Amino acid sequence: MMHTRVKSALSLMTVGLIFSACGGGGNSPSPTTPPTTPPVNSAPKVDTFSSQISENNALEVTFSWTVSDSNSDTLSCVLAPGTGVENINISNCVTTNNTVVTYPQAGNYDAKLTVSDPSAASDNENLALVIEDNSNGMPQPVAIAGDSQLVIYYNRPDGNYQGWILHLWNNADCNAYADFPADGGTEWTTGQTQTGIDPNYGAYWTITLRPELAACANFIVHKGDEKDVGGLDHRANLTGNRMIWTLSGIADLYAEATLYPEGVLIADTAAHWADVDTVFWDTKAQNVSKVRVYSAATDDMGYDGEKGIEGDNFIEFSPSAGTHPANTLNMPRYSGLDPFTASDAAATKVKQMLTGKLLAIAYDSADTVLAATYVQTPRVLDALYTQAANDADEALLGLDYAGSGIVANVWAPTAQQVNLKVYNAAKVLQSTTAMQVDNNTGIWSVELDETVDRQFYRFELTVYHHINQRFVTLETTDPYSVSLSTNGEYSQFVNLEDEDLKPIGWDDHVSPELTDPEDAIIYEGHIRDFSIRDESTSAENRGKYLAFTEHNSLPVSHLKSLADAGLNYFQLLPSNDIATIGEDPNDTINLTNTVDELCAKNNTAPVCGVESASATLLSVFESYDPETSDAQALLESMRGLDSFNWGYDPKHYSAPEGSYATNPDGVSRILEMREMNQALHEMGLRVSLDVVYNHTSSSGLFDNSVLDKVVPGYYHRRDLTTGNVFQDTCCEDTAPEHRMMDKLMTDSLVLWTQAYKFDAFRFDIMSNNAKQSILGARELVQAIDPDNYFYGEGWTRNDNGYEQANQNNMAGSEVGTFNDRPRDIIRSASLFSDSGSLNDQDIIRLGLAGTLADYMLQDKNGNLKAGSSYSAKPAYGKDPADIINYVSKHDNETLWDQLQYGLSADMSLENRVRVQNIAGSLPFVSQGIPFFQMGGDLIRSKSMDRNTYDAGDWFNYIDFSKTTNNWNVGLPLGQDNQGQWTTIGQLIANSETHPMAAQIELSAAVFSEFINIRDSSKLFRLPSGQDVIDRVGFHNTGNNQTQGLIVMSIDDGIGVDDIDPNHDAVVVVINGTDTERSQTILTASGFELHTAQQNSADVIVQTASFSANANSGTFTVPALTMAVFVKPQSSEQGTGLAADVTLNKPDVAPYGNTTVYLRGSMNNFGDDGLTSDDTLSYAGDGIYSLDYTLAAGTYNFKLASEDYSIVDLGFAQVEFAEGSIATTEDGDGNISFEVQAQSNYHFKLDASQATPILSISSISPTVNCDALTDSADAIPFSVTGGGDLYVRGSHSGWEPQEAFRLHYKGENRYQAVAEFSGDFQFKLASDDGSWVTQLWAQGEDSNILTENLAVGVTYPVAYNDAGSTNNQTVLTSGTYSFLLMLNEQNPSQGSSVGSLIIQQCEP
Repeated sequence: MMHTRVKSALSLMTVGLIFSACGGGGNSPSPTTPPTTPPVNSAPKVDTFSSQISENNALEVTFSWTVSDSNSDTLSCVLAPGTGVENINISNCVTTNNTVVTYPQAGNYDAKLTVSDPSAASDNENLALVIEDNSNGMPQPVAIAGDSQLVIYYNRPDGNYQGWILHLWNNADCNAYADFPADGGTEWTTGQTQTGIDPNYGAYWTITLRPELAACANFIVHKGDEKDVGGLDHRANLTGNRMIWTLSGIADLYAEATLYPEGVLIADTAAHWADVDTVFWDTKAQNVSKVRVYSAATDDMGYDGEKGIEGDNFIEFSPSAGTHPANTLNMPRYSGLDPFTASDAAATKVKQMLTGKLLAIAYDSADTVLAATYVQTPRVLDALYTQAANDADEALLGLDYAGSGIVANVWAPTAQQVNLKVYNAAKVLQSTTAMQVDNNTGIWSVELDETVDRQFYRFELTVYHHINQRFVTLETTDPYSVSLSTNGEYSQFVNLEDEDLKPIGWDDHVSPELTDPEDAIIYEGHIRDFSIRDESTSAENRGKYLAFTEHNSLPVSHLKSLADAGLNYFQLLPSNDIATIGEDPNDTINLTNTVDELCAKNNTAPVCGVESASATLLSVFESYDPETSDAQALLESMRGLDSFNWGYDPKHYSAPEGSYATNPDGVSRILEMREMNQALHEMGLRVSLDVVYNHTSSSGLFDNSVLDKVVPGYYHRRDLTTGNVFQDTCCEDTAPEHRMMDKLMTDSLVLWTQAYKFDAFRFDIMSNNAKQSILGARELVQAIDPDNYFYGEGWTRNDNGYEQANQNNMAGSEVGTFNDRPRDIIRSASLFSDSGSLNDQDIIRLGLAGTLADYMLQDKNGNLKAGSSYSAKPAYGKDPADIINYVSKHDNETLWDQLQYGLSADMSLENRVRVQNIAGSLPFVSQGIPFFQMGGDLIRSKSMDRNTYDAGDWFNYIDFSKTTNNWNVGLPLGQDNQGQWTTIGQLIANSETHPMAAQIELSAAVFSEFINIRDSSKLFRLPSGQDVIDRVGFHNTGNNQTQGLIVMSIDDGIGVDDIDPNHDAVVVVINGTDTERSQTILTASGFELHTAQQNSADVIVQTASFSANANSGTFTVPALTMAVFVKPQSSEQGTGLAADVTLNKPDVAPYGNTTVYLRGSMNNFGDDGLTSDDTLSYAGDGIYSLDYTLAAGTYNFKLASEDYSIVDLGFAQVEFAEGSIATTEDGDGNISFEVQAQSNYHFKLDASQATPILSISSISPTVNCDALTDSADAIPFSVTGGGDLYVRGSHSGWEPQEAFRLHYKGENRYQAVAEFSGDFQFKLASDDGSWVTQLWAQGEDSNILTENLAVGVTYPVAYNDAGSTNNQTVLTSGTYSFLLMLNEQNPSQGSSVGSLIIQQCEP
């Protein structure tokens, strides 16, 4: 403020002095000189003297002045601010005309400015000041916001600010930050670093704002993904002094300096009201005597950290003894929290309290406050409103057209008031009507006249919201909306039974029927992908529902041809209302838009000012060099503006998406979705809908939040302590364990089934639901549509206290789960590699057998094991309908793109396509339900993009003309792919990776043939697990199998029910090798190539043949070919091919009944007689073995029969297995080797080969595990990540656990000593996520050894990337040593870099 000047003048007098001079001697008078008059000195003046008190700091005053002097003297000033404040000297107060003074305290002060010139002439002025202290006694902050600045303080009780940063961003509502564009901000991981630390108010940030100040600024205080200050996205109010104070754990923003209050702070939202008389809360306090839950109807509850809350609007709970109520209430998630129970809680009072703001306070017996927290209420809401026979979960929600009017119903039990607001077609408010609540159900209802039909509406609620800890009045759409305005901003009054919303014949048309779920063949497609760039589809219907009704278009013709071959399901990616797709065509930018239209919305796009303004974006994409990143950069600038998204961002669950309709505003979406479904049904295709009930796109009070505005805090799964919404699924996790969320899902599924005739539902992250939730929903849906099929993603989630609908739990229910067991192996191209893993082949076999847990398969070691015992990828199915077999869907790279990473660079294009055809067709010949990505049959590529959810129409293109497969249309989006750009560049530079029209035509034809093959025989669609066990057999298994060759038979002959009247058996031969292969099977006779392949578009498969022998048959198949042979059935069932015919065939020892001995210097070559100690035992599959104890020395020997006549194997007659002990020839044809110290040795002879293979290994099964001590030296081996190696495998959940760390013992030795038990797979690997450093026991060909590693045997070790293939072993429960010995300190990658031995620790 300005203050009045008080003038005090001092008069100065000028004195003139006259002197006379005296001369001498002359008698004439001397002339007189006139005296010189000194100049007059004028006193300086204080012209103005004023003060201004700071708006930000009441103790800070800026003094300003102007002074002058007629003599132009240099002027100095002294500012005396007042009593108790030191004077300030200003040497030149003409040029320095202001200064700042901070007063120590409030009070009345007389300030005085004195100006002086060099002659000490002076002037002064006084100012009377009144300093008021408005800081409430708060210390002054270090930083004050200047012009165009915002200062944010963040105070933590622990004083630890390490890692805490701000996330800042501009948007349309708050565009304040000068350093970012209108839609930009900080990177989440780096954020805005702290400016400094205030000793009182904590960390602070001084942030530059735009000169044209906005009203608000967005910020989040976070450390990694942990948000503080209530865990909220905050908006700072910039209309005041732009100083914001925040306190850790408290959501409020303060405009004045604030410190933590005295006493106990309110912390988190950690109390859980479970039912009327039960509360769970980990108070983290001792001696809690009681907990009170208070309710208030105002924002300020009057909480005092020392006294609590006054008043009696509370319910008191006491500590509960005995059985934890979480167990009796079936709420295991809360069993780790302290239970408290009330004895006199009344439901009526609880319902009233739930409409207020709730706070739980813990007290000791002296009523001292121990803890305070906000309250989560979903469980008590369920208890109050859903446990009776006829309450909320039985009620009709949404719109009810049953009577003469229209009734709107919304469940909002915590709302204080709900109004219904009606809008006309122009979205102008027409009326506001108060709704009435039913206290039994918590449902608010109102009946309106039918004249509101087809108008729009919203609910207006007054409700407490936990997100800002305030009561708010807000508008929201109806969670049960069936029709919407553009972008889902308004719900619409619509009766789905109106005739004008039904296509002609809708009511009477029926879906195609299937006998069993296993008969399904599912083809997954995206509505927009299907037609958006197809020129044979009319322009107005491209990317729309109605594209499916254009019978002569290329996409529809393609679907028809697949349906004619036997395809019977088309699955739509999510098609309910999607939050992240703009529905207004005037606001979107797509390939048909021009450069200038894009630049008008995003002037930072790389085309702005570079490309012709009138050029279409499609033409620009087409002009780019595909080997550059130009295409992805342009696409990046279109993200959020275009109309493409997979759609896993639900806003309204029960209304069709508007962007796929010709008019997104209103009912067109309803009619046109029905027209699409009817058209698909008429093609012979059942229709499945991908549903996303596991999350919403938003929550809280933010844009696109719906459920959380109606019943705040109820519909989402929240952290038990902070109350933050979980995002385990990707986004805002829903909580189907809360009854009304489960009801919302079930009601939605029933609506889609009844109103749109969907025949199946694919559940995104189905395991977010409980098993019973999915089964209960299916029961209600199948009451309407008995053969409706449910399937979904059964990936195991974090344990949140319910039986998840995951793979293992759903087994046996005939609810399908996506089968990942063989998926990645097939996509890795392991089957087509000479060095492929035999373990991988076993997993593929199990996949062909329906991934059944109880299916018995001979593994690569010759052991007969149940599918569930394959520890790396255990089988889990109990019925074929449990299993969805797939190798490609919308997620991740397409099959073609992924295969390129695993195929050798020199493989020809023709062979690559053959690999694609085998890999892509394996689901057809697998038990279970085959599932395919649309366009996979056309060798679909996404230009190597692994995550195209928002990659636009350019990377997601499908060319139904079969001219191109969209390969190499530009490097994919950097967001998920940039780390692979170099590798991708190498792949696209290889001309053998680019399919042309001829290859696409061939692939499409082969795909159709396999549809026909599967459809032609029920044997590929076995209806029960027992059928699979009884009928499916494998040949070429065990430890002598041929890599890359899988042979499967399916029996339908005498001895099993005749389910295929045309065939007695089927044999499928999968030859993944580059040479022709043959397999002979006992009793096989009468087979011929399937007619579809006799006439195949693939002329190579036509050469596959069968030839009968005396008691067997031989199947011969060309390289890289999958051939299907059938045994035609005559007039009645005949002999088939037993599943166990190969497994149970006699195992004839190579040397028959001849005994093989170890004969050498260790036993005088047997001249003294041979005993059982010298005898090699026959182990089966051509393997003989012997364990022998040898003392130190040199030994010469042979393996021979008793008289050497039948068996006589010396050095020249055998080959030595890689890793075998070094041997030499002793000059007499014997095998010679050195033994350094007494030890046990294992001799293994594989006589199944033309030249027997001998392996000699030292066996030391036990060791003193304390013998080696940890070295103090630094680890010399350069290991990525944290620098240590771990035994990482299935035993440790594939994680680097400390218990399994290899300790450095010196001299290049590394040892882990830990508890192990059972069958597990492993590698020695670094702790980084990519396993960059990995070592493993190698086999004979230097590839990873996949047979069980034996205890006490030393194996050579390789240092290289072995992909997903692992070593494995079986250990009886105990403590073991894993000892790695490297040949040098820091070896380079390669084979034989050291050795590994596993030994049991001595007691």
